[in-house]
Amino acid sequence: LLDPTRNHRTYRLAVSKQESPFIPFMPLLMKDMTFIYEGNKTIIGGLINFEKMHMIANTIRCIRCARKEAFVGDNLPLVKNRADIRNYVRNLHVIDNQRTLSQLSHRLEKRPE
Repeated sequence: LLDPTRNHRTYRLAVSKQESPFIPFMPLLMKDMTFIYEGNKTIIGGLINFEKMHMIANTIRCIRCARKEAFVGDNLPLVKNRADIRNYVRNLHVIDNQRTLSQLSHRLEKRPE
């Protein structure tokens, strides 16, 4: 699903068919916003670049669509303890240190020798 080829085409197609609520892949959306913002001028010939604003709006719309409805979790199939799932998601620990992430990655996927 997160195959990076063709600008994450597989993910983008899956999300376009997904119903709310879902968790969007924020690094990809942030990359999109960065490229849109930095790659396009805001003012062209003294006029506002509405194409840039339209692209930004589409990205924000994708985020808003993901959270259009609240996650209830009552209709999850084969889940034994919904409270544990909610607790896990609410207390999710995010690692943002690149060195730690690299070490964990190398521990999980050994480099071929």
